[in-house]
Amino acid sequence: MPSRVQRRRFLQSSAALATMSYFVGAGAAAQPPRQRVRVGVIGINGQGQYNWGEADKTGLAEIVALCDVDATRSAPVIKRFPKARFVEDYRRLLDQPRDLDAVIIATPDHHHAIPALLAMRAGKHVYCEKPLAHSVHEVRLMTAAAARHRVVTQMGTQIHAGENYRRVVEIVQAGLLGPVRRVHVWCSRRPDAMFRAKATTPPPQGLNYDLWLGPAPERGYPPYRFGGHGLHFDWRWWWDFGGGVLADMACHFMDLPHWALGLRHPTTIAANGRVTYKGDNDMPDLMQVEYEYPARGAQPPVHLTWYHGQPGPDLEGKVRYEGFASGVLFEGEKGNLVSDYSHYRLLPEERFKGVELPKPTIPRSVGHHREWLQAIQNGGATTCNFDYSGALTETVLLGNVAYKAGGKVQYDAKTGCVTGARNAEQYLRREYRRGWTL
Repeated sequence: MPSRVQRRRFLQSSAALATMSYFVGAGAAAQPPRQRVRVGVIGINGQGQYNWGEADKTGLAEIVALCDVDATRSAPVIKRFPKARFVEDYRRLLDQPRDLDAVIIATPDHHHAIPALLAMRAGKHVYCEKPLAHSVHEVRLMTAAAARHRVVTQMGTQIHAGENYRRVVEIVQAGLLGPVRRVHVWCSRRPDAMFRAKATTPPPQGLNYDLWLGPAPERGYPPYRFGGHGLHFDWRWWWDFGGGVLADMACHFMDLPHWALGLRHPTTIAANGRVTYKGDNDMPDLMQVEYEYPARGAQPPVHLTWYHGQPGPDLEGKVRYEGFASGVLFEGEKGNLVSDYSHYRLLPEERFKGVELPKPTIPRSVGHHREWLQAIQNGGATTCNFDYSGALTETVLLGNVAYKAGGKVQYDAKTGCVTGARNAEQYLRREYRRGWTL
């Protein structure tokens, strides 16, 4: 048999196996609801409003419970669902567990893990925004809980359901680029300069600021003097609450190479970054992370580099790809492919002119939220379940671990341990304020 035919068959079988393993891991509830899924929403404004809106319009969900720390800001949503019960504290959401089948979590990052674990331990299905959690340790607990309790899970990387990502995955897995050993991923977003408040003031009426802080260290209101977009967004630029641009955006962009190449956990991670603004916060606005992944079967090792703060894969701003201010570049033995959320380009273009593209092999998405709800109803699976998205989120957050540790680290995914940089282990988890536990 000609080697070319053998290779084609190998790639087809590898793609099939990757797709099979990709859909495994969501599990199914022992007794899925017969009719609409009764959903509680934690964090009902901003991204939460988008999520309950998408779930509601499928016709498969019934919003029966709402939770938010800001009752005043939430008033229009409470009015929108007059039959839904409202609580400020998600630890009280499960006081009536029988009226809930599932929860959607759209809080700041530091509040992801606790309600997700409470819900899964109670047998509730979970949709959680990206990144899954604030620390590597929390992610691993969430991944294990999802498998143990056999609940249907989905991480909120909605772009995963888009047609463009599926097409790129099909092209890469069909072998059009040849073996891929090098990937660049970049995002042009940068943190704002933020400043700690010099004096505390009473929080706005309706905002339970103590609950907003939750497990994070106590800090008077307001946490910032000026700058940015305010409390409900700028938490991303403080380590107590978020993980900067890397935690905010990398789950979206690194999802594509993880999916296309079947990547799981890196074995080594190194990071460097710079803070070029004058603020009290110290999130790097320019950052580069080097991830080294091992070989996977016949697929070669992969070196992936993440960059943020520049519209191209270069912290000096000298390398650009027109039309791709943020994106992913696959470098293969036969050619390259650059992509963002909505479009891709094969490079060099003259080499691929007239080349026949592979036929579609991945089912078109029914919608990210509908997929989760249908899986709950029918005992099916989801594409961004916590097994898949947990490995992705671990990888992303390890970049911040390496940055804080100030050197290259080695990661053992089986044990969840890091070595190679002094005190790196401490950055895998965080201490909680009294009264808040996992």
